[in-house]
Amino acid sequence: MKKLITLICIVAIVAIVSCKKKDTTVNPSSNTTPPAADNYSSLADFFSKNNVALQSYTINATTGGSFTTPQGTVVTIPANAFLTQSNVLVAGNVTIQFKDLYKKSDMFLSNMPTNSMFGGPLKSGGEFFIKAIANNSALILDTGKSITVAQPVALTGGLDSLNLQLPFVVAQDTVGMGWNQTNADSVTSFVHEYIFNLYHFNAPVDSGSWCNSDNSTYFSAYPQTLLTLHPNDTLGVYGTQSFLLFSNLSSMVHVYDDGTNFPYYYAPQGLHCTLVAVGVKNGKLYSSFVPITITANLTVNFSLTLTTTSDFNTALKALN
Repeated sequence: MKKLITLICIVAIVAIVSCKKKDTTVNPSSNTTPPAADNYSSLADFFSKNNVALQSYTINATTGGSFTTPQGTVVTIPANAFLTQSNVLVAGNVTIQFKDLYKKSDMFLSNMPTNSMFGGPLKSGGEFFIKAIANNSALILDTGKSITVAQPVALTGGLDSLNLQLPFVVAQDTVGMGWNQTNADSVTSFVHEYIFNLYHFNAPVDSGSWCNSDNSTYFSAYPQTLLTLHPNDTLGVYGTQSFLLFSNLSSMVHVYDDGTNFPYYYAPQGLHCTLVAVGVKNGKLYSSFVPITITANLTVNFSLTLTTTSDFNTALKALN
């Protein structure tokens, strides 16, 4: 009997020790800090947090100078080019804020599509933003002075035919943003680059200037048709926005909704593109990627699915 009791005690002790060992074993996965969750208050917040960052450069206003961006854009500023908004010549250091966009993914994330002011698509040779600041105030360009912006053509698919690239500046209407051709500036085509000659900043100068070298005739070779993008989700729930990214072209247009669908009346028949739709719900990012070959009066249905910013950016950059 004593032997039996002793045996039972030994078994019980072993069992207790075994349980304690199991309880103190660390699960490697539970000890890993999960990645921070995406959290956006709106789609505007998504664009604000993911757009291409501004770069800042310092130029001596009296002597002028130049700088080269990481993408290879060369900006040259002549001597004595800047005036205050009270028309006083500026001397000393001037800060140049600059941003250059060549990839469709950068245009998308900066919410700078290549729509013309009339809604049609443009083929871009490169977009850029520029603003000159001294003593915390935006400056203007003196009459006859020109800032030259050399845009490498290799970044947008190579050189277009001579004289097809024209200067455009951003404009705003009641629907959204579009590019409007400017006669005050000029674009010159060379073998390896477009030279955008900027003679004045857009008003108001406090907002800075968006500029674009565009081929406005490229899409005229294709008959236009109505392309209707139909969301299977309620627009108001996600704040959905839709874009068309054209294949093998530096062109990305914003398609605006009519309250129910996203009709695009300037779709070029025969071309390939990808519908990219995005929305935000409960702080989370939702998206849809749909390849399209544009045919006459085509309707394309799409549904938003939950995604991460990382996965979305990977899919977006694959369209460059």
